[in-house]
Amino acid sequence: LLALPAFAQLKLPAMSPEAKVVQTAGLTTITVDYSSPAVKGRKIWGGLVPLDKVWRAGANHATTVTFSQPVVVGDKELAAGTYGYFAIPGAASWTLILSKDADLWGSDAYKPENDAVRVTVKPAAIPLRERLSFQVTNFTNESANLDLEWEKVRVRVPLSPSVDLGLKYRY
Repeated sequence: LLALPAFAQLKLPAMSPEAKVVQTAGLTTITVDYSSPAVKGRKIWGGLVPLDKVWRAGANHATTVTFSQPVVVGDKELAAGTYGYFAIPGAASWTLILSKDADLWGSDAYKPENDAVRVTVKPAAIPLRERLSFQVTNFTNESANLDLEWEKVRVRVPLSPSVDLGLKYRY
């Protein structure tokens, strides 16, 4: 056997690499921190991720979403801050949750009484996305969508700034 020097370490790609999305919509910076697992030929919905149970919406530590300014999520006002992002995937609809518990490793310690907001959405079919991904889409100065995509599913949360400065932008 060939021995490697003590200082040599083999660095391999992470099974679920860390990822971050940062996007400004209007005056609000939206940051999503998550780990991105791969499909790897597995059954995801109703397999790796059980239906009708709370899921941390990623791998490793729970996914977090940070808003630099207050926002409206669905129809509920939410203060600026960092929230844990959880989901309850279902066959016909999903419940997407922003929790005041942002420092959880997974979903085992999740407590519904700490929910800041829950939004029910319909999943949409998409072409295969091998790795879980979050995007801020259709963003303007007044609104944005926070999309989660993985395998052949997209779920979307509508967001809008809750601070109305009464200004109209012209670019």
